[in-house]
Amino acid sequence: MQTIANRFDRIMAGLDRLLIVLSIIALAVLVAVIFLAVVMRYAFNAPLIFSFDLSTLLFAWIVFVGLAIADRDDAHMGLDLIPGLSSQQLQDALITVRLVLVAGLSAYLAWIGYQLFLRTGAQISSLRISARWLYAAMPVGFALLTLSYLGRILRHLVAWRR
Repeated sequence: MQTIANRFDRIMAGLDRLLIVLSIIALAVLVAVIFLAVVMRYAFNAPLIFSFDLSTLLFAWIVFVGLAIADRDDAHMGLDLIPGLSSQQLQDALITVRLVLVAGLSAYLAWIGYQLFLRTGAQISSLRISARWLYAAMPVGFALLTLSYLGRILRHLVAWRR
């Protein structure tokens, strides 16, 4: 079980690095597009038609991919109720239940997002791309979060067995 957890951690670390690089690029493009849109509108009185749609698309991807990045850094909000318990076994059991519940919720939200993705047939006219590119952010983000929580569960179970 330890070797599986180590392999999973290595794969997730590589995926995290890739996601961080892609998020930085997306954020830089987002800032550049919004800056260019403001300059074009107020300096040249010629608004960029695609700026709103592209910034919405990039923002959605940054937010949903950021779920997995924030989980890696343990940056999601939470309550510190469990560490105050006296029994270590009770703490470990409650942490396992919490991790399984959140992983299940993330998997369910990935499924719901996928269903929404499948139902979308519209086109983003200013970009001339399918709106599925926008709606794909939710299932991808929550699937990545589910993978992250599965890694946490593996690490927790390995540590619990010691």
